[in-house]
Amino acid sequence: MLYAIAMGQINILRMIYFAFVHSHLLYGVEVYANTTASHLSKLITLNNKLLRILQNKSIKTHNSELYRTYFTLPLQLSHNIRILLFIHNYVHHRNKLLAVFSTYFEVNKVLHCHDTRQKNDFHMHVVQFEIGEKIIRNKGTKLWNDLPDDIKQMTSPLFLPRCM
Repeated sequence: MLYAIAMGQINILRMIYFAFVHSHLLYGVEVYANTTASHLSKLITLNNKLLRILQNKSIKTHNSELYRTYFTLPLQLSHNIRILLFIHNYVHHRNKLLAVFSTYFEVNKVLHCHDTRQKNDFHMHVVQFEIGEKIIRNKGTKLWNDLPDDIKQMTSPLFLPRCM
């Protein structure tokens, strides 16, 4: 009986976290998390503290266990997943995106006629500064090109969080 009551409280705390914290963290994560780790450190630390308090874990508990218990991802991984979901929609469901994104990425085989192993990958633009690497077009291209081909071919967007 006490176990059932304790489990009920744990589930309520989990629902509170996802309703009031996690939803706000994910809103616009593609944009705001595209910065240096030092700019996100306070937010990440606060989220880790909140997870630790809600789960009643000690300070020595590793952060990965906190996220695993709530079946969620750290902020930077959530950022990468959201970018990959954007590119997945570009590849498989382009009609669902705004028209401005219709030519956002370029496939290598369109740019040149060489028959290379990377002909089906997106073209990586050369950047000279670190900030150029953070542009979603470049960061997303790198993330997508690094995925195995069998994952790239899946048309359902539900596969991606499970594959990571």
